[in-house]
Amino acid sequence: MATVAEPVVHGKPVVSQLKTNTLNLFDSTVIATSSVAPAYTLAATAAVLVAAVGLASPAAILVGFLPVLFIALAYYYLNRMDPNCGASYSWVSRTLNPYIGWLSGWIQLAANVLFCAAAPILGGTYTLQLLNSIFPGQISADVASNKYWVAVVGVLWLALVTFMVVRGIRVTANFQWVLVFIEYFVVLGFAVAALVKVITGNAGAGTSFSGSWFNPGSLGDLSGVATGAALAVFFFWGWDTAANVNEETKGADRSPGQAGILSMFILLFIFLLAIVAIQMFLSQDALNDPNNQGDILYYFAQQLSGTPIAYLMVLAVLSSTVATTQTTLLPSSRLTFSMARDGVFPKAFGRVHSEWKTPWVGTLISSLLAVVVILLTVTVDSVNTLFSKLILDIGLLVAVYYGVTGLASAWAFRKVLFSSVRLFIFAGILPLVGGLFLFAIAGYVIYQDPGTAAPVLVTMGIGLPLLVLAAVTNRSGFFREKTVSYILVDGKLTASTASPSG
Repeated sequence: MATVAEPVVHGKPVVSQLKTNTLNLFDSTVIATSSVAPAYTLAATAAVLVAAVGLASPAAILVGFLPVLFIALAYYYLNRMDPNCGASYSWVSRTLNPYIGWLSGWIQLAANVLFCAAAPILGGTYTLQLLNSIFPGQISADVASNKYWVAVVGVLWLALVTFMVVRGIRVTANFQWVLVFIEYFVVLGFAVAALVKVITGNAGAGTSFSGSWFNPGSLGDLSGVATGAALAVFFFWGWDTAANVNEETKGADRSPGQAGILSMFILLFIFLLAIVAIQMFLSQDALNDPNNQGDILYYFAQQLSGTPIAYLMVLAVLSSTVATTQTTLLPSSRLTFSMARDGVFPKAFGRVHSEWKTPWVGTLISSLLAVVVILLTVTVDSVNTLFSKLILDIGLLVAVYYGVTGLASAWAFRKVLFSSVRLFIFAGILPLVGGLFLFAIAGYVIYQDPGTAAPVLVTMGIGLPLLVLAAVTNRSGFFREKTVSYILVDGKLTASTASPSG
């Protein structure tokens, strides 16, 4: 397997301007798992998933896990050949088509910015809830539930993590270690405690465990499968951050891909354990109660241990929310840096701080865009209504750019697939199957309910004129470059120029 130590820009290796050789495999894995943010994901999505597919939530998680795992394999092999911080955008542009690559990058950026708006709002909610619980005299219940105060606190959290991302990748990684420890320790602790209570007969009116929970057939009709899988894709989204920090990682061509795959299995274990514990401990009525669905993890913790121990879950979700906001801002800044370096995005996004070695201007701009979305959601009712199903919308956007990456892997390695069983399965067939499955999920959900998917369609629609603008103003020849495929030369994989793609 070829070893590529430097990012490839316009067909040639270049010296990265970022702080190279800083993160190790464990750092990358922590960043990958932190980006997914199990506590935040469960708090924001578990009740929505149960409402969509009932007790078949574990089956939905498994159905969403497999195609995303197949895409993680595509990331591993594509990153081996080209550890560019643009990741999917760069690989798709170089191997499939630069226009499709640019649009894929835009979709990823949009998903990141939308999430950087949604996560701080939840962070603000949990912060005020925690302060109200500890200092009820100073922070009243009315203040804790006031959407404007929630937005203010959310913006403050966003400002803090923005500073850390700008300050340096090492600062970011160290902060992630602390936050990940808090959320994993608490979530796993509560899940195990709930299962122990159920097994020992000390639980309340929970639901008896059934193997059918893991059976995809229990998801019902095609609509249930598609909706459940789209939500499950959101569950696992974020591990690819490890690929966006590849230029700052030791073993840039290997560690990011390994971190992505490792994090997928770690996350699968945590999600299945937690969702099974919640379903076995809480009654069906409690799971379906609208009053609990917006805060299901805290309700679960409160029923399990009562206050003040349940406040630990609030702390876990808060730390998870802050962590995932930071690690979502991180790939946004690296993606736009890569696009600016290619000459297909404004030059400002390509500015790197001379001392901290981070794309600081792009980070600030991405953060400010998220602030704008936050302000719109709390001040304009129509915007708030439009983004009421933001989780599903982000899941659809992720399914699209993950799906394109899967197709790009199969296409890039097409000439060497029959030279190795490993390449045939892991770089070709599985990424192709994963990509097609994710496209099918996104297409079916949009077809079933175009209104629900309006933000997705609007996002893609906005991207088209911007793509035309980028192509017209580009001077680097990016859109006229020939695509490459990978071939074997003296037993090593190397890039070979294909036909013109523009």
